[in-house]
Amino acid sequence: MGPMGLIRAAGGVVWRGGGREPRVAVIHRPRRGDWTFPKGKLEEGEAWEEAALREVREETGCACRLAEFASSSWYVPSRTPKVVLYWNMSLRREGELDGDGDEVDEVRWLRLSAALSRLDYASERRVLLRAAARREARGRRRREDLVWQAVTGARARLIRRALRGRVDGESLGKGLGRLDRAEDALAEARELVLSAERVAGLGAGRPAVRGTAAR
Repeated sequence: MGPMGLIRAAGGVVWRGGGREPRVAVIHRPRRGDWTFPKGKLEEGEAWEEAALREVREETGCACRLAEFASSSWYVPSRTPKVVLYWNMSLRREGELDGDGDEVDEVRWLRLSAALSRLDYASERRVLLRAAARREARGRRRREDLVWQAVTGARARLIRRALRGRVDGESLGKGLGRLDRAEDALAEARELVLSAERVAGLGAGRPAVRGTAAR
């Protein structure tokens, strides 16, 4: 259990292959009879990113490379709020499942549409959609995009404050959710501007849409 009664957990959205149809790893837990992402609680003194890599290794047998922050989920399983932070990961080396299969008995590598159908929880389907969008946007973010910088900076500060016990679980979950919506709004704004430019017949040589007001 983390600071101020917060249960902290971390997990990974693990991608294999490139191109238009990469595969993502989902696991089956026989005790619960569900399909989900590899994840678990942080150990004492462990960073969230370290826990995410460890849980993926333990529950899939795969060694992975950490990429960008993927998404988060927040809920109250009993009386104590629980926050799960997910990172996108790329597969470095595929391995075998450890143990007798009590915790995880199967790992499947599925296309995005199939994984969305297979996952049992709506919260994790939302995680996957956001993770896929952030993976696709990798490398397209510009340093001069001030709104994007504000969103990512606020997210990092919020997580740091939670780790120091200065933000409770409910506030962390709500704050991360609002930042996700801000990112969605930014992406929608970009698409609307590009659509307007296409309708107006503006050329492709115009400067990229940035998070600054026109002068």
